[in-house]
Amino acid sequence: MGRARRSFKLRLSPAGLDVLIDSHCHLIRVTRSLMAWGTTLHVAVEHLSTLPTDIILNQLKEADIDALSGNEEHHVGASNGLWDIAAGIMQRLEVSAPGARTPTMGAIYIVALLLVTAGDRKSLLQAYERAVKSGARTPASTNTEEPSE
Repeated sequence: MGRARRSFKLRLSPAGLDVLIDSHCHLIRVTRSLMAWGTTLHVAVEHLSTLPTDIILNQLKEADIDALSGNEEHHVGASNGLWDIAAGIMQRLEVSAPGARTPTMGAIYIVALLLVTAGDRKSLLQAYERAVKSGARTPASTNTEEPSE
C-alpha cells in the first residue's frame, strides 16, 4: 500500500513557473534522477527547513513573491508530510518575527523553489533522501547497471 498523498496547488505567474522549471531541472542534475514535479517541491521545502530562519526571512523580503505568484494553477502530487514541513517553517518564522505578517503557504513554496538553485549539492542530496523516506515519488528504477545475460 502506498503512502498518503495529496495534491498541492501552486499559483504561479509565468515567471514563477520558470522558477519551478529551473528548480526541477537543477534537482535532476544534482540527484542524477528523474523525479516528479511534486518531488521537486518536496525536496525544496525539505531543503528550506534546514536553512536558518534569518535567511528565509530575508528571502521573503527580497524576493518579489507577488511577481512570482499568479493566477495559473499548477497541481503537483506529493506526500502529506510536505504540508507538515512547510507548516513547521511557518511556525519558526512566527516565533522569530512576532507581530510580522505570516507568509502564505504559497510564499513558502516559492521561496523554497528559489533557494534550490543556490543550495549546495550535499544539502540538496540530503533533502532528497529525507523527501524519499517520507514518501516522495522516486523513479521506477534507479539501477544504472547493465542487465546480465
